[in-house]
Amino acid sequence: MRRPGSAVLGLAVALALAATACTPTSPPEPTPTEPTGTTESPTPTSPEPTEEPLAWGPTPTDVAEATAVAAAMSPEEVAGQVLLARYPGTDPAAAAAALTAHHLAGLVLFSENVASVDQVAATGSALQAAQAESGRDWPAAFAVDNEGGLVQRLGAAAGPWTSFPTFMSAGAADDPAVTSAAAEAMALELRASGLNYDFAPDADVTVGPADVTIGMRAASSDPERAARAVTAATAGFTAGGVISSVKHFPGHGSLTVDSHQGLPVQGASAAELAARDLVPFERAVDAGAPTVMMGHIAVEAWDPGVPASVSPEAYRVLREDLGFTGVAITDGLDMGALTQTWSSAEIAVLALQAGADLLLGPVDVPAAHAGIVAALADGSLGRDRVDEAAGRVIALMRWQAAIAADAQAVTTADVGSAAPASLALSAAAITQVAGQCGRALAGDTIHVRGGSRADWDGFVAAAEAAGLDVVALEQPADTDVRLLTGATPSGSADVAVLLDEPWLLTETDAPTRLAVYGRTAQAFEAVAAVLTGAAPAPGTLPVEVSGLPATVC
Repeated sequence: MRRPGSAVLGLAVALALAATACTPTSPPEPTPTEPTGTTESPTPTSPEPTEEPLAWGPTPTDVAEATAVAAAMSPEEVAGQVLLARYPGTDPAAAAAALTAHHLAGLVLFSENVASVDQVAATGSALQAAQAESGRDWPAAFAVDNEGGLVQRLGAAAGPWTSFPTFMSAGAADDPAVTSAAAEAMALELRASGLNYDFAPDADVTVGPADVTIGMRAASSDPERAARAVTAATAGFTAGGVISSVKHFPGHGSLTVDSHQGLPVQGASAAELAARDLVPFERAVDAGAPTVMMGHIAVEAWDPGVPASVSPEAYRVLREDLGFTGVAITDGLDMGALTQTWSSAEIAVLALQAGADLLLGPVDVPAAHAGIVAALADGSLGRDRVDEAAGRVIALMRWQAAIAADAQAVTTADVGSAAPASLALSAAAITQVAGQCGRALAGDTIHVRGGSRADWDGFVAAAEAAGLDVVALEQPADTDVRLLTGATPSGSADVAVLLDEPWLLTETDAPTRLAVYGRTAQAFEAVAAVLTGAAPAPGTLPVEVSGLPATVC
């Protein structure tokens, strides 16, 4: 089998030799000429041609060189370089030990790994020190799932980190500049905490109420609007010096089974997928997305019954049809869609055979590592395939070091500084679908009903800061405001403020209705400004809601 990258490396060497052959070793003797009475400027020297980078950042030569590094590793080392694992507890030394035990590409942080900003940053430092001690000139990956909304390991609930609204806010705002700025601000806080890889943004196209898994994690039900949000967020993460990962290829937003529990089956035709689910992924690939996360989704039109994360045809579509040259990472290998059928070792080998480059979170990391080494030994997994995967991962991490060096310098003191960007995104997203626009929507005194106690407290704090007087229900008030959520989706009021999925706006008869797409302190601040008339509601519904306009403003 031909070693991946050998053609590119050979071409680079040939070009270098040709350039050397065409360059004289000493200046040529001047040729005498007759005087002409004019002075001619010397012919400018043409600059040396520079190699064009791949869409996701590195050049072909960068990838070829990284692949050569992988090829020089032992089977045990190269097997570790395609694994990204969970780790126990909050001790930085234990995290570093987990990294080196199996030569891992990196670790993934979850809520149980967080005690404080300083502790998370110390974990990042420990990982990079262990990586350097191993003789590697590229960073270890230190990753996290931080989308905003419910999927946010590092938000205000975990410490001083800024919470961000759901990604559907980006779809409602439909403002690439605001979306990109929010992603960059999130990236800067993550990098200030020692992290360098975020599993975001979500490129799924939701189908609305039938979407039981993704919901407001998706930007929109409109593929083009979702694509604009995804490409803007990807650019923002890159500007902040953090790797991003568009997910969950080929799209989870139109499925009715959660892949954490079972195997979702996508019955759409290839043409239907291309026109809907694949659009945000294709746009993100064209715009330079560095990694794509493969979902555990069986696509009947491609490979019936086989999850995309272990399907050769799914990787072929991503590579050949969409033109992706970056790192293909699996969704978590601990999810029911896979573990109900295969062991950790089997899953790891199947994913690599299919075309995965980076394997996320096996249930049994030692078993997955041993399975890869054994498959290399018996020939069921080609060494060239693993070298290709590890080479892409090494090139990715070298690229991350470069974009981090170009990004704003940060320290742990910068954690919590992203609140203005979070506020700007929420303010741009707020959508009014009923009532009169362009004026104050509430009087000076208000009642507030609905929502959880945390929702009520957050909204009331923002309302009072905006100058509204929240009074007890037994006292008279100018305006009744009701917070609508998935848990409290209905009820009468003068103004309904929806914090969850926008299709719940049909569950109330309130004459004035607002969609907020989140429940952060900044989202409450933004909606309070709309209620007092200090700010407009510029957003539009990013999904169709029967009987309601996209906006009345």
